Amino acid sequence: MLELSSLSTSAGPLLLEAAGQAEAAAAAAASTDPSIWSIFALAVVQGLTEFLPVSSSGHLAIGRTVMDVQEGGLALDVALHVGTLFAIIAAFRKDVIRLFTDLAAGRFTMWIWLIVATIPVGVIGLVFKDHIEEASGTVRAAGAGLFVTATALLVAERFRRRKEAASTSKGLSDAALTADNPRLIDALILGCAQAVAIWPGVSRSGSTISAGLIRGIGAEEAARLSFLMSLPAISGAAIVELPGALEEGFGGISGWVVLSAAALAGLVGFAALKTLLLVLRKGSFPYFAGYCALLGTAALVLG
Repeated sequence: MLELSSLSTSAGPLLLEAAGQAEAAAAAAASTDPSIWSIFALAVVQGLTEFLPVSSSGHLAIGRTVMDVQEGGLALDVALHVGTLFAIIAAFRKDVIRLFTDLAAGRFTMWIWLIVATIPVGVIGLVFKDHIEEASGTVRAAGAGLFVTATALLVAERFRRRKEAASTSKGLSDAALTADNPRLIDALILGCAQAVAIWPGVSRSGSTISAGLIRGIGAEEAARLSFLMSLPAISGAAIVELPGALEEGFGGISGWVVLSAAALAGLVGFAALKTLLLVLRKGSFPYFAGYCALLGTAALVLG
């Protein structure tokens, strides 16, 4: 009895110490692992901003900083982008189906257009990959990119209004391109605009649609071309980043949370894309430009 008593007396402090260490470890893990709601919030941000001309990369960088989400990293970003990729396919499913029916029928015009439009982003992405990844982690870089987006939107709106006035006075259609006659020079210019949007804070949709408007392409046609050319760009980027994403993993985030977040990003993105098409008809780019300028200012000041 005496031996058992002395053993329990000496073991008591050890058990208490072990319990304290376990509790501290659990608290530390809880402080570093993001909550499910933070991940879902990032998914909503990605879905809203991937298609609206306000830069998804800039918002994700700012959102991660504000909500202190360090887990997931590249793997989570790839998953969310794949979610919004399916939103594009759903919204432009007729155009996607037509691409494959054209391919089966031996008509390659639109395929060549998309290949030419994708070349600049592929080249820039490979050459400046390390610099872009380094910039993607800084809020100030996103703030600078948001100012670029704001400027592009304002310039594009000016060209759009000028073209509308000229078309109205001459009784001409607003569309300068048709699905049957895309021009390769426009593919190259819109492709360069898409390449610039690799920089965080520069909106892909905003820069490419703006480039289309400056080129005299109708607003809705510019949007259609912008999102069609995003299919190979986003798919290619996801494939390139996939090995690193799989190696990095999702950290403390479970797989079902990531899948749910990707689906949520896709659903929100689909709604945002439809909203953008309505916005283009009303010419509301200056409002988005003002928003980007305000957010860019906040990012530069608080970054």
